Amino acid sequence: MKIHDTLAAKKKDFAPGNAARIFLCGPTVYDYSHVGHARMLLFYDMVTRYLRFLGTEVKVIVNITDIDPKIFARAKAEGTAPEELATSYIGELLHDTAVLGIDGFAFARVSDHVQTARVLARRLLDEGKAYSASGNVYLDAKSAGFGRLSKMTEKELADCRLDIAPGKRSPFDVLLWSTGEDFGISFSDSVLGNGIPWWHMQDTSVAMAHFGGRYDMHGGADELVYPHHESHLAQLSALTSEKEPVKLWTHVGLVYVKGKKMGKSLGNTVAIRELLQNHSANALRLYLYSTHYGKRLDFAENELAKCAELDNAISGAADKKDKVAYMKKFMQKLDDDFDTQGAIKVMLEAARAGAGTREMAGILGLRY
Repeated sequence: MKIHDTLAAKKKDFAPGNAARIFLCGPTVYDYSHVGHARMLLFYDMVTRYLRFLGTEVKVIVNITDIDPKIFARAKAEGTAPEELATSYIGELLHDTAVLGIDGFAFARVSDHVQTARVLARRLLDEGKAYSASGNVYLDAKSAGFGRLSKMTEKELADCRLDIAPGKRSPFDVLLWSTGEDFGISFSDSVLGNGIPWWHMQDTSVAMAHFGGRYDMHGGADELVYPHHESHLAQLSALTSEKEPVKLWTHVGLVYVKGKKMGKSLGNTVAIRELLQNHSANALRLYLYSTHYGKRLDFAENELAKCAELDNAISGAADKKDKVAYMKKFMQKLDDDFDTQGAIKVMLEAARAGAGTREMAGILGLRY
């Protein structure tokens, strides 16, 4: 099996063996989940199903960001507590994933891992890999190889400074613990100060708590490569003392609507539940899988509607066992960087030939 690795900037051999651990960057919960979230989650659902089909025991952790200024702002506007707002939308997310047929993911709230973040930040301070400045705590990121994932030059990194604040020794240094932001919540700490673990550190805390910072695959939207995943890699490297604690960095292309990125901040999102009022979960899966996961997807509901016909064509053969020849071709497609578009063509070819598609449909998460 070959999968494109963002860090290596090429396809790499991937042989998970008997067990695989996957970490996914999930959504920030201050609104309903949209098609962009569905694309990411459904892709890794398919990956998980395929690995399990191959005999691999897979553990998937999806971190949920429930400490964030956007949550605080929405809660303040609605006159509710940030924790209550986040909990409500986590429930809605879990409802959507259940309707989509996503199974076997463990969802982890970053707010449940604040103590881990404290311990890790203190440890980095004690080891001299982090420092305090103007009330905040920063990772000395240059020593951790900052810039490797995004392939940005030092000049490009300097031009895209992150976490701008007084006292930083280098523009590359990563904020671990912040005492100056109003998130509607703070945690007291005698060493770090009263504050919150910063976004990048929140995810790293979840990865350290569940996987010890070492795992097989990291996944998320490609807009997270810089600065989020770049910072995450730097933190993991510092904490594990390993240059490559994660075997594969995989990224899913963004969803666009009329030439603009679909996003909550732009107000052009299409909620998962809104789509499922008029389209089946099977049709949505087939539609999203019809574009390679690494490419951007220009959302068009009329194209989604056409996938109902494709679903019907496949369903007629879904109760029959797959023929070896078609199954082999199907697996060859998925083994080549998860070519779901090619895999769907093999399924359709099998269905039209009167052959079975039961196992292939199961790997893609299609339910009949």
